[in-house]
Amino acid sequence: MESVQSILKKYWGYENFRPQQLAVINAVLEKKDTLALLPTGAGKSVCFQVPTLFEDGICLVISPLIALMQDQVKDLQSKNIPSIALGGQLSEEAQAEVMAAAIRGKYKFIYCSPEKLAQQPFQDALSQVKITLFAIDEAHCISQWGYDFRPPYRKLDVLKKLFPSVPILAMTASAIPLVQEDIMKQLAFKNAHIITDTFLRPNLKYSIQKVAVKLHTLRGILNQLNGAAIIYCNTRSNVTQLAQLLADYGYPVGEYHAGMPLEARKKVQDNWMQDITPIVVCTNAFGMGINKGNVRVVVHYDIPGSLEQYYQEAGRAGRDGEASEAVLIYQQNDWDYWLQLQEKKYPSIDVIKKVYQDLVDFVQLPIGIGEKQQFIFDFEVFCTVFKLDKIIARNALSWIQQEGHVRFSESAFTPSMVQVLGDRYTIESFQNAQPQAGVVLQTLLRTYGGILDSPHFINERLLAELLQRDTLFVIQNLQLLAMHGIISFEQKQNQPVVQFLWNRSSASFMKIDFDHYQLMKKAFIERIQQFIGYLQGQPPICRSIYLAKYFGEKGSKPCRICDICTSTKT
Repeated sequence: MESVQSILKKYWGYENFRPQQLAVINAVLEKKDTLALLPTGAGKSVCFQVPTLFEDGICLVISPLIALMQDQVKDLQSKNIPSIALGGQLSEEAQAEVMAAAIRGKYKFIYCSPEKLAQQPFQDALSQVKITLFAIDEAHCISQWGYDFRPPYRKLDVLKKLFPSVPILAMTASAIPLVQEDIMKQLAFKNAHIITDTFLRPNLKYSIQKVAVKLHTLRGILNQLNGAAIIYCNTRSNVTQLAQLLADYGYPVGEYHAGMPLEARKKVQDNWMQDITPIVVCTNAFGMGINKGNVRVVVHYDIPGSLEQYYQEAGRAGRDGEASEAVLIYQQNDWDYWLQLQEKKYPSIDVIKKVYQDLVDFVQLPIGIGEKQQFIFDFEVFCTVFKLDKIIARNALSWIQQEGHVRFSESAFTPSMVQVLGDRYTIESFQNAQPQAGVVLQTLLRTYGGILDSPHFINERLLAELLQRDTLFVIQNLQLLAMHGIISFEQKQNQPVVQFLWNRSSASFMKIDFDHYQLMKKAFIERIQQFIGYLQGQPPICRSIYLAKYFGEKGSKPCRICDICTSTKT
């Protein structure tokens, strides 16, 4: 039988494992439920791929990102390792054929989403497969205490119920001690084993810069660039605007966000990987699972939502061990806006109840009925009708959903997106040729300021009311405009709906676990205070030590290269 070292050499070409990889592999082979806390770029995929190839049976990999699944499957297939990802790209018939082949032992790796795992037919088929390991990527998504909680991950406790003897390997690059405990509890770990690598990156210089003009500072950074760069923004419109600005200045730059077509995103990523366009401006949709060594700088152009997110994204710089930088730049108005956002994350119980009352009034649902009923729900119209702050309303509705009162479809909060592409001459010519669509275009331009410069979310129903026509008329003309290249039109995929899971009760008596809410809010506030301390350099300790302590690592030594260390040198 091949050794794990020979498998590493055969398929990956490496002579030796990285720090802690071998420890994780041995724990898996000893059938221990394992939580692996390994930094970005530490090679987490090898930790489940090597032991699976060493043993008989299949590894089921649970991942939240379709693109990441497809990339890993493509890489495994290039090594002649039989692998498959179960996702929307496969029909039900094709997925049934995959599972039949898996039962026959055709595959070594099957990738799926947590939503897929929750489906009973899939569980039934899985029970006939010889599974040797469950690998859970981005395991911090399991915990409500984490920065990126995803409810479907909460159902992964089904693994131990259905397969009590199969070990679980949960992997993440960013989990504070509270989250680590919750991950193991929710997954019902038995002989639990935690393996942690150091959170310190000796080659990575962290710095925070409060500046008057961000673009000027960013250009100074890029002018010194000798490799690749990632620039993170919080919104799609910020990504588009900044990418265009940098392109106008002559920088080789691509833009990347989840609102772009899949093929366009893939081209941007490929060009960046090949250093054709070494700079990419993106949202946090970019970077996960990407293995590129020569990223010399990661810039946060907007303040991210949490210290965990910041650490994970910053860690994409300097994977080759060479000197690299992680720079966060902000202006005072960024700081003010970020603080306002944090204040809105946990609306008061009274506000949550009011939003629930507004919701049932919006769909006109009387008290005492509604269980399992679905209603069309347009978030934009809902906020307009009840004059609600969109951020507060979204967070309140999210909490109402977490409490089990309602369920929203994925498209409920994702309206259609439009950007006007044509120049003035093209627009005038088109309007003369297509007057009806021209009226829709003029209404777009009057209603959404800035739509000539960047993509904007639109509301087809609002446009229909302004035009005194029906929604179908608006959609058909938007499609016509897009077909002629006058606009880009990303139409929402399906009708947004809300489903009530129980008969409607009075808002004043709706069930909310107040103690749980208070605990969650307290933990959130503590995390935000920790991030504020990091951003402001208070207390003024080494950035690397601050991050390591946040994630529970003790005894770290100063990096001597971050902005705090260099400013306090005597």
